[in-house]
Amino acid sequence: MSAWGAGLIAAALGAGAIVRPGSEAVAVGLGAGMVVLGLAALAWGGAVLATGRLLMPRAALGGSLATLVLTGALMFADPAHTSILGAAAASVLLVVVGAAAAGRLRRIRRDGTADRSPQPMSVVGLLVAAAVIAVVVTPALGATQNAVLLRDDGTVPVISHDGH
Repeated sequence: MSAWGAGLIAAALGAGAIVRPGSEAVAVGLGAGMVVLGLAALAWGGAVLATGRLLMPRAALGGSLATLVLTGALMFADPAHTSILGAAAASVLLVVVGAAAAGRLRRIRRDGTADRSPQPMSVVGLLVAAAVIAVVVTPALGATQNAVLLRDDGTVPVISHDGH
C-alpha cells in the first residue's frame, strides 16, 4: 500500500514538472523519471498485494532510493512549483517501502532462501492500510496540484462553479 501511495505522489510530482508551462529541461527530465518510477511503484505494489509476498526486494530498494533522489533533485530544480508536502509524503512512504525491501533482503541473506509462503493481507489490515495511505496521499496530491498551478504572484487560480 505504501508503494501505491508513493507511486501516485511521485507520478503526480513528475507530471506536474512535465506539463507546467515554463518548465525547464532539467525539471522535465526529472519529471519524466519520476513518472516512470511512480508507475513502476504502482505496478510493483499491485504485484506484491496479488502474490502476498514482497517481490524483487533489490529492485524495490533501488527504485525507492532512485525515487527519493529524484524527488530531492526536483525540489532543488523547481522549488517554487514542487510541493514540499507532496515530496515529504512521498519520501516517508518510500522509506517504508525501502525498509521493507531491506528487511526482506536481510532475511534472505540470513536464512539463505528467498522462498516463503504467500501471506495475504487480512481485510481489516487492508482497510486500515488503505485509510492511512488515503489520509497521507490525498492532501499530498492536492498540494502537488496547487504547487503546479502556483502563479508568480503567489496565488492559485480558483475554479468557480457558479457560472461567473
